[in-house]
Amino acid sequence: MRLLWTKWSRLCALGIASLSLFGLASCQSTPQDILAPFSPAAELTANLFYFVFWIAVIIFIFVEGLLVYFVIRYKRRAENEHPEQYHGNTKLEITWTVIPALILVVVFFLTIRAMGQVGPTSPPGQGIPVRVIGHQWWWEVQYNDGKVNYATDLHIPAGQVVNVQLTSENVIHSFWVPSLMGKTDVVPGYTNTTWLYTDKIGEYSGQCAEFCGAQHANMLFKVIVQSPADFDAWLKNVQAPAEEPAPGSQAARGKEMFLNPKNACIGCHTVDGTAAVGVTGPNLTHVASRDCIAGCLLPFDHSNVVKWLTDPQAVKPGTLMRIPKLTPDEVDALSAYMESLK
Repeated sequence: MRLLWTKWSRLCALGIASLSLFGLASCQSTPQDILAPFSPAAELTANLFYFVFWIAVIIFIFVEGLLVYFVIRYKRRAENEHPEQYHGNTKLEITWTVIPALILVVVFFLTIRAMGQVGPTSPPGQGIPVRVIGHQWWWEVQYNDGKVNYATDLHIPAGQVVNVQLTSENVIHSFWVPSLMGKTDVVPGYTNTTWLYTDKIGEYSGQCAEFCGAQHANMLFKVIVQSPADFDAWLKNVQAPAEEPAPGSQAARGKEMFLNPKNACIGCHTVDGTAAVGVTGPNLTHVASRDCIAGCLLPFDHSNVVKWLTDPQAVKPGTLMRIPKLTPDEVDALSAYMESLK
């Protein structure tokens, strides 16, 4: 008995620890949760889930209840007792066939209706065009027919529809913002469409939902919903060239290093108004205005910029970001330049 109690106690402790880990995993500023909808499309999806879930719960309780009842009611009470034999009941068989069929018809109808209302061809009105391109492993965001190139952060105005065109530069990805919209495949050589709409200002986490390589789980992004006035001000800012660092400053030294062909930075990245016109990596013209870097794996701050420039492969193994080994002084200079690009 004591051994049994010990094993039971360990199982309970393991269960509590597992639940605690799930709880900690959900403790983030913008959780990815389809059951926490912040848009009409996400709310419709969540309501459909709840409807199907509670139907399943009712059916489960009913069936399991009947099972327990029959086990107790018709159990053998004596060794020579034989249970009563039944050889079919046409009415009962028709009933338990028709009722589940009707339930499935209702679920099918509601599912088709929901798919029609959240599909790519049914946004509530003509919206702002945005193009999103999937890379390994980060997201490129283009506004104004490609005149504005951004990365990882998708800014949209509250209360306005945003029509998103999706394509891939390499393999198949999947664009997913659980709190705003369902998944849409991102296919190389083909343009898929989806749309985003919410009137609730805030930040919403998204990610790639189709396995696309070693860093698939770290191919993240944010949808940043702003007031229309703040969105217009942000868009105006990112269309302008970045400010020049003060002559003789550490940031100016970092700019010299960045533009030096020996360091290969200009072969992969673009900074508008400079000789850097690379397209392999994200456009860095206003990188300091972003919330995150490294495919949104790291928040944008000084310590993370230094960490990324020191050894990007240690932060995100397999990333295309490969640079020569830099001294601490060189890292500080480059990070100062990156932080000046607002």
